[in-house]
Amino acid sequence: MKPVYSNMFNVSHSKTKSEVTFSFAHAYTDHNFTMQNGALTDVSAQVVEEVASIVVPREALLAITKLLNRTVEDWGLDPSQL
Repeated sequence: MKPVYSNMFNVSHSKTKSEVTFSFAHAYTDHNFTMQNGALTDVSAQVVEEVASIVVPREALLAITKLLNRTVEDWGLDPSQL
């Protein structure tokens, strides 16, 4: 399977706070070049393509949070100060 690049993400939760959704996307600038009157014109537009959306239960979010906090602590940082 070819890896897909993601350079942005969003985290949202359900109203009951029982599930959390992680949405991953790839944002980039698309360029369209055209020739007009002998001049090259670039018309660019911002594009966002969804890569993946993952829904996890509350318990999984707590496990991910603990893992990330331990990782930050291993780096010598205090998670509560970030």
